[in-house]
Amino acid sequence: MPVLTDRIAADKLSAAVNMLRVIAHPVRLAIVDLLTENKRMTILEIQEALNLGQAIASQQVTLMEDKGVLVAEKVSRNKYVSLRFPKMKKIVACLENCCNDI
Repeated sequence: MPVLTDRIAADKLSAAVNMLRVIAHPVRLAIVDLLTENKRMTILEIQEALNLGQAIASQQVTLMEDKGVLVAEKVSRNKYVSLRFPKMKKIVACLENCCNDI
């Protein structure tokens, strides 16, 4: 079987690594997990669901938007965010399985 760098183009592999770096934080990973179940949410809904301060929730969501993990949609006065790649749910499931084996 060919090695990973033979199966995935270097630019795509680099983008994937950068995305993994972004979500490699407990709060951001929790946001990813939350959005895999809820599809789209406002920052206030994320803040309340994860019991975060407003500044922390905003900061983390903004970072994830800037790095291309989340996409935003403005509806009336509300800004909704969702995962750019809904298949990230598989990363969360994999982590859950791995953590349960430790």
